[in-house]
Amino acid sequence: MIKKQPHRIDLSQRLFIELGTSLHIETKDKIKSVSGKLVGMKVGKYLIVDISSIKSDTNLFEIDDLIRIKYINIEDIFNFSSKILTVLKKPDNLIFLQYPQMVKSCNIRNQKRVDCFLPIHSKIDGAITSVIVTNISLRGCRCLIDQFHSLTNINGQTIEMNFSYGDLDTLQIEGNIRSSQIQGSQIILGIEFDKISQFSQSILANLVPALQV
Repeated sequence: MIKKQPHRIDLSQRLFIELGTSLHIETKDKIKSVSGKLVGMKVGKYLIVDISSIKSDTNLFEIDDLIRIKYINIEDIFNFSSKILTVLKKPDNLIFLQYPQMVKSCNIRNQKRVDCFLPIHSKIDGAITSVIVTNISLRGCRCLIDQFHSLTNINGQTIEMNFSYGDLDTLQIEGNIRSSQIQGSQIILGIEFDKISQFSQSILANLVPALQV
């Protein structure tokens, strides 16, 4: 009896992606685009994307449409090419995508990240909570937070971060939660800062001396 060889996945095919990650889907000609959420996959075969929560119309896409996918991981933006395998309307609006042959990094970071350990207070959706900043740049940071009450809606929300400095002073920086990943009992958040002033940059550099201002 001949044993079937297992399908091997090239390192370039690794998605570095969690279920629930938001995806931006566009046709190769960029005429049609929509947002969706990764809800399943069979490695090496297909991905399942839910486009029902944002009231998208599955008629936007047809079987064999060539598409491009972009998604944000904590460290970077990734993209890959694929095609539509199947379109479903019930029980949810789902599209099945061909598993990518290659995943590329956009390497968007032009500010270096510095590892750190900064306990701070933050506010998300009106709830005040403690977070730990584990690395930071002048454009954003990565944080650890205990399981948040509305994880399913946390991506894209605004976060208010309060950094204590001096004796009683606080530096307040707002940003957007670009990605989230569960790690044990905590969540890793990837945060992109709103445009911050030169003064705020100087305070951050004082808190984390390795940052270059």
